[in-house]
Amino acid sequence: MKEPLKTETLTLNIKDFAEAFGTSEDEVSLFCGNLIRTLDFKYTICPQETREKIFLDVITKCDHALFPVSGKHRKPDWRKGWGENLKDLFSSEDLGALIPKYWRGDRPLRYKGEYILASSDSFERDFGDVFKLWLYHKYFKDYDNIYDFGCGTGYDLANMAGKLPGKRFFGMDWAPESQGLLATIAEKYGWQMKGINFDLFRPDYKLEILPNSLVYTSSSLEQLGVDHNSFTNYLLAKQPSLCVNMECLSEYYDKNNLFDFLALKYHKARNYLDGFLTRLRGFEKEEKIKIIATKRTGFGSLYHEAYMYVIWKIL
Repeated sequence: MKEPLKTETLTLNIKDFAEAFGTSEDEVSLFCGNLIRTLDFKYTICPQETREKIFLDVITKCDHALFPVSGKHRKPDWRKGWGENLKDLFSSEDLGALIPKYWRGDRPLRYKGEYILASSDSFERDFGDVFKLWLYHKYFKDYDNIYDFGCGTGYDLANMAGKLPGKRFFGMDWAPESQGLLATIAEKYGWQMKGINFDLFRPDYKLEILPNSLVYTSSSLEQLGVDHNSFTNYLLAKQPSLCVNMECLSEYYDKNNLFDFLALKYHKARNYLDGFLTRLRGFEKEEKIKIIATKRTGFGSLYHEAYMYVIWKIL
């Protein structure tokens, strides 16, 4: 097969999404086909010159500690960010106000070992919406209660509520502004949705998880760094029916590949989630859990890839 020219305009299609998610084209078409057809997934591959500039940018910023480091000290930043979304929601009464402001469309993205330039500014968010829609249809439908830990603005919960009728939704976040956002949209749209203040670093064991419940996280565990043991211990104690984690799983990066090596360098510079998948695999060897599926999609933002997943259940 002829290699595409670097300047050729390409488009993500059903086959590409199926490969990324690790499923069949028929399943992606059934669950996500209508959404994919409404979105612009055109892109071009960045030339080698751009690629080298990005490599230098990552190295320079990491070596000079120019990236903010995640951790407990970032709580005021998240409160400020979700507070801005809450103000927007009050002024607009539009679900678009829930879109986190860290999504940017003005810079290259990562896809299958290349840096790409997207035609649409919402390409990354749109990819995430398709990915999550597939997850919802494949894994969420059989559970009565959905718990989103680190739910932030409630963007994902709002999407779920619109596509998974009849379920109860719980959004946990350490920022009170998050609870304000969820209360507002729950009242406006009549959803069975409740926001609960919850600190992933210090789980509150008073929070019970109802029977037939699914636990979900999306880029929230990345903030824990190596401090994820308390949360996983909490889940083992509360025994949800299924856990779905869409996170940056550093175990998937190949240290012998420069493209991956620099993503890992950035990942460590930000103090992102470290050792989570390894710990789950350890639990599986101890026959405490069963990992149902895990995969790297190959897609990400400029510096790293948050679109990986692991699905597991407690035995």
